Amino acid sequence: MISFGLLIGFAFAATAALIPLVRRAAFRLKLVDSPDGHRKLHSRTIPLGGGVAILLGCLIATFGLSQFGKRLNPPIFFQPGEYLGLLLSVLILCAVGLADDRFGLRGRQKLFGQALACGVITASGLVIESVQVFGWHLELGLLAVPITFFWLLGAINSLNLIDGIDGLATTVGCILCLALGSMAYLMGHLDDSLMAMILAGSLLAFLCFNFPPASMFLGDTGSMLIGFVLGVLAIRSSLKGAATIALTAPTAVWAIPIFDTGMAILRRRLTGRSIYDTDRGHMHHCFLQHGYSGKGTLLWIGSLCAATAIGALISVYHHNEWLAVGSTFVVLGLLVVSRLFGHVEILMLGQRLKHLLLTLIPRPSLTTHRSVPSATLLQGHGQWDDLWGTLVEFADRFDLCAVQLNINLPIVHEHYHANWSRKQLPDRPQLWHTDIPLIRQSQTVGRLRITGQCAEGSACVLMGDLISGLKPFETLMLSLVEEHYVAAGVADLMAPEPQPNRLNSVESLANPALPPASAS
Repeated sequence: MISFGLLIGFAFAATAALIPLVRRAAFRLKLVDSPDGHRKLHSRTIPLGGGVAILLGCLIATFGLSQFGKRLNPPIFFQPGEYLGLLLSVLILCAVGLADDRFGLRGRQKLFGQALACGVITASGLVIESVQVFGWHLELGLLAVPITFFWLLGAINSLNLIDGIDGLATTVGCILCLALGSMAYLMGHLDDSLMAMILAGSLLAFLCFNFPPASMFLGDTGSMLIGFVLGVLAIRSSLKGAATIALTAPTAVWAIPIFDTGMAILRRRLTGRSIYDTDRGHMHHCFLQHGYSGKGTLLWIGSLCAATAIGALISVYHHNEWLAVGSTFVVLGLLVVSRLFGHVEILMLGQRLKHLLLTLIPRPSLTTHRSVPSATLLQGHGQWDDLWGTLVEFADRFDLCAVQLNINLPIVHEHYHANWSRKQLPDRPQLWHTDIPLIRQSQTVGRLRITGQCAEGSACVLMGDLISGLKPFETLMLSLVEEHYVAAGVADLMAPEPQPNRLNSVESLANPALPPASAS
């Protein structure tokens, strides 16, 4: 254990010495994160590239360990050649992360780079061929490679998604490093334990610069690098045989990032948005909305991660997987029951499942004019129900089939989602759909999706009437949005001058000389 302390200290010193150099290079190369008043709400321009400093610090510490480890007391015999596949994959991820930090990549482009890195590491031999859960041994067969890919991609993106406030991803990554390093030590995988401790030392050094208020950010380079290495170490540290892992303990260690990612995907799918969309509904955002400070949020989420990690380590030490499962369910259950995080998403899922079950039950007495309204305030305290009421009346008046409203105001922490649909819909070939962005001063503040039925007569006349009918809704919507911005003191923040030949929202649909909103 003395050698572990020396290793952490050496990695800490190497990374701390590199960070000022990387900061200056980041400013010169314009690898910076500037506030935009919409999603990026920090007060000044912050350099990115923390992941580069962490990578270089880890490489220096690894080289030093391979050269001088035998001279320690007790000696450490470390074979860095086993990690060449990991190094190549990490370099690919760093290239993708730097490109995203500098130029901005689309979600699909980042996913391709992540998949390429995962392909390299699996080609080098890291494949989960079988899992062991509660004494059950399951051979994965043809699913081995896809499941390994899924685990690694999940690890990369869970750390990437949780990197939303100063110091959070670094703190969570450090806790996971220490937990996985300890787990690897208990399982007899010394090399993997050493690698985890090296990364922990580098993260501790970077946390000195990333602790709120941060003077440097990880960037996508850092968050993806940390997630990927921890995903690999989670597999290697829990190996119980050739390519067989004990699945429960590493899953418990990762429980908080996995839960946050799972709720984000669920929330976006249930509100009809792409999983690549951004929002302010993550765990750290919810803690901030409940009144916790940045440091308080960091402390609480770090403590939750530590609780599940300790439960996992105790389960490994006592060879009792139920301890890991129990601690994880207690922590996640407290989050949901206290309504700090996850309650709204689970409630929406329950409503969706209930609606699905009702549609499966034949009920001849229902007519096509019966409707199913539902509304959920995901964030904030805004009174959006009156706005939704005008939209439901509009849908009834024009005999529409379905309407979906999504209001998202990240800067004032307001997010509202509502659905309305008829119990019985016409055949799909008879339906039309339109997707209209709701815009306030060149910023998209929501989306409106409408589904209707093709009927006899002119479709152009029908659409013209619909757009005219939507005008009162848009006026009320913009008035409510403005009220929230004024109350928060951000009414004029990031509000550029109106551009010529561009109108907001439904007005462009009403003018045939202008391009319409997307429709299918």
